[in-house]
Amino acid sequence: MNYAYIRVSTNVQTVQNQKLAIREYARYHRLTKITWISETISGTKTPEKRKLGELLNSVQKDDTIIITELSRLGRSLMMILDVLQMLLEKGVKVIAIKEG
Repeated sequence: MNYAYIRVSTNVQTVQNQKLAIREYARYHRLTKITWISETISGTKTPEKRKLGELLNSVQKDDTIIITELSRLGRSLMMILDVLQMLLEKGVKVIAIKEG
């Protein structure tokens, strides 16, 4: 299954640029049936306090999570690495569009 995770920190920000980038990526790579997870919450909150935590619990081997950039997963390098390690152990592919 393909998931798109988009996050902004405040209500003043918009997720439209992230949606557009992921839609273009999906169209180019012919990815269909994407489940969108969108939230407005600070990246300093632990994944368990965000919709990201629910996503991490529900993904399965061979699923794919598409994000625009790694910073959408967390504010600190350690938080991002922890999330990536968890996904690696579950066999979930992560595509960070801006990071290639």
